[in-house]
Amino acid sequence: IDPYGEGAKWRRTFGQEIYSPLLLAFAQQDDGKPMSFGAASFSGIDPSYSLPDNVALLTLQELDDGNVLLRLAHLYEVEEDKELSGVASVELKKLFPGKKIGKLTEMSLSANQERSTMEKKRLVWKVEGEGSYGEEKKAKRGREIDPRKLEMELYPMEIRTVLIHLELPSSHSRINRFDA
Repeated sequence: IDPYGEGAKWRRTFGQEIYSPLLLAFAQQDDGKPMSFGAASFSGIDPSYSLPDNVALLTLQELDDGNVLLRLAHLYEVEEDKELSGVASVELKKLFPGKKIGKLTEMSLSANQERSTMEKKRLVWKVEGEGSYGEEKKAKRGREIDPRKLEMELYPMEIRTVLIHLELPSSHSRINRFDA
């Protein structure tokens, strides 16, 4: 159906649309009344920006403490596609226009510990007849996120999770945190 070598692109692109469609979820306040967000519209991304074609948004969730959990995934394997298997770069500033990212902490995939803590506890396996596993065949990972540039790199098949603290004027309440 597609030219040779285009199957992976079709499968990854349409697979996301079919098996992982955008899901919006809402909740009620404790008193049973619907929440009023004070605005009829919301734009959570700079209209002039879109995620790279090889990146999927897995999680965008406001947590109880007001932080935002963001999880992004690179969709392609190494050498699966001529263009889309390369390193992807995401500009985090453009995902939250009009908001100031105060603190950004990279987390483990499950977001239960900081990545730096997890890396210190990583086991190194000795394999008979070879060097330590993990030294020779280390997977490429995106570099640390520079707090000035706020760009996240994703290597093929990499999933990265970050906890973002947005600095807002004190006049904003938690309910209208994302009002544009």
